[in-house]
Amino acid sequence: MRYYIIDTTLSNQNQAFNTVQEVVQHLEGTVQRKFKLTRKQYMQNLIDLGYGYDDDGGLTFTASLSEYFNIGVIQDGGRYVRTNIHETDRNGRYRTEQGD
Repeated sequence: MRYYIIDTTLSNQNQAFNTVQEVVQHLEGTVQRKFKLTRKQYMQNLIDLGYGYDDDGGLTFTASLSEYFNIGVIQDGGRYVRTNIHETDRNGRYRTEQGD
């Protein structure tokens, strides 16, 4: 499974990643460019607004930034689909472990 983000803070080009964690790491730099905040500061603002805490995988962090950036998966055939990448990753792991 491949993931993408269209990071408008750098360019409008699609940037592809192999894991969800790579996307989260890229978003840490993106939030600094877009909001001039670290991930910790950005998440503290969300916590103060009542959006919940961030987990190690960055679910809340990624979900929040998906409002500003196009984030999703690259399907077979090269089609870009905007989606919740954490849910897609979890479902893909489940299908692999439990069978299709």
